Amino acid sequence: MTVPPQTPLRAVVTGGTGFIGAALVARILAEGGAAAVLVRRNSPNLGRLRPHPSLHLVEGDLVDPASFAPTLEGFAPTVFYHLGWLGVGNAFRNDPAQVANIRITLDMVELAARLGCARWVGTGSQAEYGPVNRKVDETAPLLPTNLYGASKVAAWALARVAGDLRGMSMAWARVFSTYGPGDAAGWMLVDVIRQLLEGRRPALTLGEQVWDYLYVDDAALALYRLGLAEPVQGAYNLGSGQARSIRSIVELARDLIDHTLPLGFGEVPYRPDQVMHLEADVSKLTLHTGWQPTTSLEQGIGKLIDDLRPEKGNHANGQ
Repeated sequence: MTVPPQTPLRAVVTGGTGFIGAALVARILAEGGAAAVLVRRNSPNLGRLRPHPSLHLVEGDLVDPASFAPTLEGFAPTVFYHLGWLGVGNAFRNDPAQVANIRITLDMVELAARLGCARWVGTGSQAEYGPVNRKVDETAPLLPTNLYGASKVAAWALARVAGDLRGMSMAWARVFSTYGPGDAAGWMLVDVIRQLLEGRRPALTLGEQVWDYLYVDDAALALYRLGLAEPVQGAYNLGSGQARSIRSIVELARDLIDHTLPLGFGEVPYRPDQVMHLEADVSKLTLHTGWQPTTSLEQGIGKLIDDLRPEKGNHANGQ
């Protein structure tokens, strides 16, 4: 692994108002870099981005690159981060509109090349692997079981070739489960913690699933490193590299709030396609970038609980 250079990044970021995207933008700025972030007019998630002299908001729509490409011409980016994706919620996993993201991804590769970027970094998903039910590395077969995962597979396959043809370094981070302050409602940890903070008994499965959770700031640091380190090429798993049972994770959150609160384990049946073991082998990412997660599950869940406490005022927005 080559030590990342000290030259600050000049990066274009799509999806920069999303959960992971906003954390990535914050990391780029904290490291002395500059970020041009594509945003939709009147986006409800703009509050995730704090004003900064080196933060440039560029209005536009992913489906219409001509609406924002001219604004980026003078920015002279070196790295293009593509995190934007239409339909990331569970309700959209099998929406046929997922395939529009394939065209968008190719357009973002083309735009990055036009802007003179040396590197392009996109975000994929563990859904590309399908329900492998074991610790998985990047050599595992890609057997997605929903249109979201299949579209991610197709988008990366085409983006990699297009980027190679244009002489760019291409990286693809397959994101496993992330969590932390600012996460949206509808995800297990957020919903369970909210119910516990309200003194309610959450209905749960038996909790035998073994899952890999990564704190959002650690995910952002990994993406930042992918924009810097040499050599970087190909797909990388992005997770904590460690998995714990859902039961133990929920019990940890409960105990940090109030150990006497009841938990409804076994009140919800497993889905027919329930993934029982979701764990990332991140050795390739660590080898190529020197990255390792620094936030323990206990620390991260504690921060999420503090963020969701009613007296703090919940400012989380959906992606």
